[in-house]
Amino acid sequence: MLKIEKKMISWAERHMLWLLVALAAALGLYLRKIVVWWGAPDINCYFDSHENNVQSAFYYLLIHLTQYLPVLPLHSVKWLVGIADYIVAALCFVAVGGLKDGLKIKSAFYLVVCILSPVAFLRGICWAQVDALAFGFLLGAWILWEKEKRAVATALAICGTALYPCFLLLVLGWMLWGKEKRPGKDWIYFGILAAACYLVQGISGLAMGQAWRESVVSCVRWASYDPCLGTAYQEPLLWVKQMAGLFGYGAAMTGGMAACRHRISYVAALAIHLAVLLVYGSILFPVLI
Repeated sequence: MLKIEKKMISWAERHMLWLLVALAAALGLYLRKIVVWWGAPDINCYFDSHENNVQSAFYYLLIHLTQYLPVLPLHSVKWLVGIADYIVAALCFVAVGGLKDGLKIKSAFYLVVCILSPVAFLRGICWAQVDALAFGFLLGAWILWEKEKRAVATALAICGTALYPCFLLLVLGWMLWGKEKRPGKDWIYFGILAAACYLVQGISGLAMGQAWRESVVSCVRWASYDPCLGTAYQEPLLWVKQMAGLFGYGAAMTGGMAACRHRISYVAALAIHLAVLLVYGSILFPVLI
């Protein structure tokens, strides 16, 4: 065996973990490239800003800006979300433990899970929903918040909740979870977050030629209006399914992190992931499920 071959084999053995991660990342990118041309049923209803639309004004401003990119607008959103999938995976790697002793393999494993997760595929590159982008902002905000970087964390959280105002409920739930140990100034930051979220909606609406009130109301319309029909929900089961769709991506990613941090069992995390996958599948492929 040549000396250079021995060195290459030795290097590969030392870096086998990261070689496998790189392979998984390349595979995830290739799979996303394959399905980027596939469109979910009724996908246009999420982009046409119809009456009683459930998306935020900031979301529509983002959609409008993608029209100036040298690719199809829908593909621009899909690839933006595809990039966000990798950012979320990297942030999950950090949240689980990163390069700390004894946690590197577990963190790398969950990074691969996030990249290849069918939940991420269906919600993002197939459905063109920006959950991954909004969740990435919130996850980054949480990591910085734990490092006592409150101002930067709040700024990131504003971006996430401006895209998906329903995620304000996630932040509120997290605030209430440990309210006994939470100082009063933390609630000031939450107040700033909520006020800034609505302010961003108003400004975004004005930039799109909408009335201020109409833009602000869009922050809460998701809770009672069908995203495609623009009418109030008539069937409770349909409402439950849509709410599961809105919060499913975040639940799946958070459940996996919680399992890796030994907050819940791996069986529970897998059950959450499969339940979300079933909900997304029933919406995207109603004939099959």
